[in-house]
Amino acid sequence: MNIGFIGTGNLGGAIIRALSGQDGLTLYGLNRTRTALQELARETGLVPCADIRELAGSADCIVLAVKPQQAHAVWPELVPALTGDKCLVSLAAGLTRESLRRSTGGICPVVRAMPNSPVLIRQGVTALCFDDATLTGLQKECILAMFGSLGSVHVLREELFDAFTAVIGSGPALVFYCIEAMIEGGVELGLDRREAAVMVKGLFSGASLMAQRSPEHIGLLREMSTAPAGTTTAALAHFDRTAVRGNIMDALRRACDRSAELG
Repeated sequence: MNIGFIGTGNLGGAIIRALSGQDGLTLYGLNRTRTALQELARETGLVPCADIRELAGSADCIVLAVKPQQAHAVWPELVPALTGDKCLVSLAAGLTRESLRRSTGGICPVVRAMPNSPVLIRQGVTALCFDDATLTGLQKECILAMFGSLGSVHVLREELFDAFTAVIGSGPALVFYCIEAMIEGGVELGLDRREAAVMVKGLFSGASLMAQRSPEHIGLLREMSTAPAGTTTAALAHFDRTAVRGNIMDALRRACDRSAELG
């Protein structure tokens, strides 16, 4: 399969690097910054294209890896080059499948993909929407393989994409926020900032790995780490009294509502 990327920045570039060198794939790319595109081509074997028409003519699958507000500039060149045997995969957050089909005139199948930022280190979580009935089995297989090389993949109905965006798409920033808060807490208690950062990052890494590997419910793992009348109990009791759990759930609801507004 030939895969073309409109946009080869952080996200598009991460996918290209993960796919480069795989048998049976030829990668094409287009980016506003030509020097960055040429560097990526030297690194990965990507074939740089001069314009959208050239890229669309060469690719079986076209990945739209631009910001949602930039997508409108793509359609005038892209739509005339689309044919029914191609497939458009959109990474643009908030652009619904229906809006994508309207923009492209329904010429070819459309897939929505929502990867989160850890795809940059091939540890991402991606949602795919295969609701388009015109998708072929081969197209689904290739798209699953593409994002599977970047982490775990979940096929969801489009109606669940706002929830996925809130919990998983926004999730890394929320985790980083908690890491930062715990580092600051350690510094307030007297730990060296650099050492506190290393220790807290190790804490999150180890706890996450433990949660992944253990068959036990996450609540039981928390109980296993909590002694009666101990330091952890005191901290968790403060969380409960100040409604930390409810605030986290409310924050995710706000993020979900914002995702719907953007769509």
